[in-house]
Amino acid sequence: MARCSLAKPLGTAAAAPHLPRRRALLASAAAASLATATTRTQRLSALSKPPKPPPPPPLRPRPRLPISNDTPSNAKQDGRREPSTDATESSVSGSSSSGAGDVLRLMDLLGVVPDEDVYVSLLRDSVDAAEVAAVHSHVVSTRAAPGLPLPLANRLLLAFATCGDMVAARKVFDEIPVKDGITWATMVSAYSDGCFHNEAIRLFTRMCHEEQGLTGDLLGHAIVAVLRSCARMSTLRGFGEQVHALLVKTKRVCGDTGSSLLQLYCAGKRHDIARQVLQTMKCSWQEPVPEAAWTSFITACHRDGGLDEAIYVFSDMVSSGVARSSFSLSTILAVCAESENCRFYGQQLHGDAIKHGVETDQFVVSGLVHMYARQGHLADAARAFEAVGGKPDVVCWNAMALGYARGGWYREATSMMYQMKAAGMDLPGLNVVGMACSR
Repeated sequence: MARCSLAKPLGTAAAAPHLPRRRALLASAAAASLATATTRTQRLSALSKPPKPPPPPPLRPRPRLPISNDTPSNAKQDGRREPSTDATESSVSGSSSSGAGDVLRLMDLLGVVPDEDVYVSLLRDSVDAAEVAAVHSHVVSTRAAPGLPLPLANRLLLAFATCGDMVAARKVFDEIPVKDGITWATMVSAYSDGCFHNEAIRLFTRMCHEEQGLTGDLLGHAIVAVLRSCARMSTLRGFGEQVHALLVKTKRVCGDTGSSLLQLYCAGKRHDIARQVLQTMKCSWQEPVPEAAWTSFITACHRDGGLDEAIYVFSDMVSSGVARSSFSLSTILAVCAESENCRFYGQQLHGDAIKHGVETDQFVVSGLVHMYARQGHLADAARAFEAVGGKPDVVCWNAMALGYARGGWYREATSMMYQMKAAGMDLPGLNVVGMACSR
């Protein structure tokens, strides 16, 4: 019994000496696992969240540009005042600078003083009143002496008139102390072109009183402008007669002035006086009668029903040796289309067009087609239509289609109508063709 009680379990005595070592190994393994896990966690965190970059260096202050759109118009740079651009801003909404204004501001920044040629070049290249106003403001602000040189003032006046700013143009005109022929002619022509006919006539009257010795081409330009205004205003044709007397006195019933005088009387249906003016122009040794004058008289006779008189005037033009163009030939062909007394005269005109090499011109072809169709010669009209050079225009198609319709060739008219539609032409005359075909 005592032997059994003293006995110990198997392996207890042998394991006791190795217990501290095992604990140490377990502790070191746990520490190694913890270190490995910590290292892995750090690596994962490093991959998922990259390190923040270093802060950038402080930015330097932004330099001011030499040309800025935000600079006020009256700001001072280098002790000089910038030219005002109020007129520019009022002319172009949403824009505070222009091409000419930028060039002048750059020259101010570089210290370069523009001369008169630079201003004239900028005014010549200006495309609107804003740029002209910018140049004007710069000229006024940089000149020490009051007033502008006359050539520069005339160029400035022409630039404002070309842009349609008549208020600024008149202001420049009034500020010119001594005016020449260019000044007067430019302002009168500007008023006439802008349909300010009353102002054109008043200014021309003032010019005749103040400039007694004004002669040459400049006076002729002013006379042409004022006669154009008189022709467009029927209540002022009495003034046109006074201008006629001035032309007779100065022996200027010729060239452009004579043509303008002829158009004045044609517009007033004064064919008797227009014929006298034409005869005076023929007797003038200075210049031959322009084709435009002949054509204007022929057009006026055609408009007022004087078909025989129009043909007589054209014959007189041919006898005078004036070269015929497509414009004059198409005009007289329209007369022949309505006249019943000149059926063979139209064929002579066709031969004259072939002689001068304009038989393929679209205006001449349209006149030939219309004339032959009105006279019932549809075969000749078709040949003239086929002879057109290039692609026929709308007038040629319409004339041929209406000619077929009036002549009773309804199938051909319908075919022509479909050809016009295929060519992408939408004509008011198509309704006329349809009405003719439905009869």
